[in-house]
Amino acid sequence: MSTEVGNVAAAFPRVPWALDLSDKPFPGRRKLNLPKPAAPAGDLGGWFWESGFDKHPIDDIERIRDLNMRAMYGSWDALKNVDGLYPNHRLGWSAFIAGKRESRRLLGDVVLTGEDFHESTAFPDPAFPCTWHIDVHSPDPKFATGLEGKEFVSTFTHSKEYTCQGPYWAPYRTLYSRNIGNLFVAGRDISVTREALGAVRVMRTCGMMGEIVGKAAWICARHETSPRGVYQTHLPLLKELMRQPGAMRRSSLDGDLLLPVK
Repeated sequence: MSTEVGNVAAAFPRVPWALDLSDKPFPGRRKLNLPKPAAPAGDLGGWFWESGFDKHPIDDIERIRDLNMRAMYGSWDALKNVDGLYPNHRLGWSAFIAGKRESRRLLGDVVLTGEDFHESTAFPDPAFPCTWHIDVHSPDPKFATGLEGKEFVSTFTHSKEYTCQGPYWAPYRTLYSRNIGNLFVAGRDISVTREALGAVRVMRTCGMMGEIVGKAAWICARHETSPRGVYQTHLPLLKELMRQPGAMRRSSLDGDLLLPVK
């Protein structure tokens, strides 16, 4: 969520269906025993405002969304009406579609696991480097008391057991479906377990997956093969293409691979 500040006072009504956070701590709210503490609005609506940890990502998706909204309105109520802060602020924008990191599991010819990161498993088709740690979120115990089952503040895994020797090269075979013959995947919907997704899901890594899929798709079109066939028959060609700059292009299917002139 984001807030806006005006030149006049902006009242906010008490919201009976929101979470009652009158006596609860949350990011952006400082110690409750201080008179009108300075609570930076930048801590409101950050990445750690999450919910649905124990909920089903598909069956309970609307309940997860509603919990996020209840937490947002409850925290704003506590800041303005209980703490007396932000008299001229108003809510400006909030996400109303819950975006879960996981829902259904897509399976490729390799399902990358957390153990692969722990053990630096070497695959014959290394395709994209991963440098992020195994970042899995769970309720932050500092903000969970009294909100069991309704937690909305998360923390991340940050101990040594969730780190790996980087960069770790993930295999090409996570980038296509094992049972849909012509389906490539890239980004957050590749073939990984929950732990492994915590390491591959960041933007630059996802972007590199797109480069690999683009190169493999050209091989499919040029050599009339499938995503699996790229691995089985054309892996040396894919590796050769991966050694080329990602900006290189062809003017046609059979054209030369060239670096565009700026």
